[in-house]
Amino acid sequence: MNQKLLSMIKNFKEKRDFSGEVSVQIIELCESKLEVVFPDEYREFLLKFGSGGICSVSVLGIENESYFSVEETTKKFRGLGVPHKYVVIENVDEFINCLNTEQNYNIIRWDEFSKKEVERYHSFDEYLEDSFQEAIDNW
Repeated sequence: MNQKLLSMIKNFKEKRDFSGEVSVQIIELCESKLEVVFPDEYREFLLKFGSGGICSVSVLGIENESYFSVEETTKKFRGLGVPHKYVVIENVDEFINCLNTEQNYNIIRWDEFSKKEVERYHSFDEYLEDSFQEAIDNW
């Protein structure tokens, strides 16, 4: 995770914005339940923060040893047509942001009605930095 992201989090984090650190074993359990391997940038986020965000941005992840919001939400949207290679990292109601767990690990916007996949970011860190910065600017 780059310094700019860490600085944003440090400067804008409030109590209970993040669920907290999780172990590699719990991350691997979540991966096995979803039948994917998370990219390194997302794994690093999970290790340090579990799930959550700042300034109303909420990234799905792993809350504790028995609840994985990324798993629950991804399985729900897979039932609506989201391809298996994607995991849902943010539900914005009218669309979702998905992390591609294959190939280039980009971030895709997908909506239930059009079922179109639109590339939004080249990486998880790029998505996080842009989302956090926009939220900070509007805070």
